[in-house]
Amino acid sequence: MNKYAIKINEFQEYVLESYNNVDGIYPIATKEFIIQHINFYLESLPLSQICFDSLDRERIRLQMEKEMDAYDSARLL
Repeated sequence: MNKYAIKINEFQEYVLESYNNVDGIYPIATKEFIIQHINFYLESLPLSQICFDSLDRERIRLQMEKEMDAYDSARLL
């Protein structure tokens, strides 16, 4: 496995441990929703610009919350 594959796997586990709605530290989303947004994030930047750290994790959280807010707003209409 190359270094990015290992980093991506470790980062995915890190983000899931933080935000999954079953036993995450900050339970806000399903595993599938989180993985979808991790993929969106990783595809949005060159891998060389991703540090796979808490800043990247928080950017994913903001991205997820933005989509959840948009969904909630549309549901109220």
